[in-house]
Amino acid sequence: MAQRRFLTVAATLKIILAVSGIFVAGAVTGGFASLRVADHLARQKRAQERTGPTEIGARLAEQLQLTPEQKEKIRPIITRTSEELRKVRREAFGQMASVVASMDAELSKDLTDEQRVRLKEIRAKEEERRKQWTIERAERAKRNEARPFDGPGEPGPRPPGPPPAP
Repeated sequence: MAQRRFLTVAATLKIILAVSGIFVAGAVTGGFASLRVADHLARQKRAQERTGPTEIGARLAEQLQLTPEQKEKIRPIITRTSEELRKVRREAFGQMASVVASMDAELSKDLTDEQRVRLKEIRAKEEERRKQWTIERAERAKRNEARPFDGPGEPGPRPPGPPPAP
């Protein structure tokens, strides 16, 4: 009887330890995943803050210690250059799409029917992500147009309405 009770207690302890171990492993994994996601989001935000015409102009204004008159003079230069860079980016995207399509055509010769279908699915997902990125970028550009660079490192006042999405 005592031996049977001991086995029941031991089995119960094993179950409790196993469940606890699973819980701890999940918490640790979740913590690491959260850190990676937070780091990724922080990097994205820093990259966005460094690349727009407003941010470029504000950074230059701060680093060069420009006067208000100088800021007004360089504003059209920064705006024009930003437009030129957008045009170059669009052209580069077009060229990249052509090169990838050519690669896919060559790859398809050596793929099975299933693999060709999977490749098309992969490319469709990439295209959807690119479209979403383009939409988000256009929204950021609209927000930035409403925020002229005014002072050291900081864009001007935000337009009325809800704050921009992070």
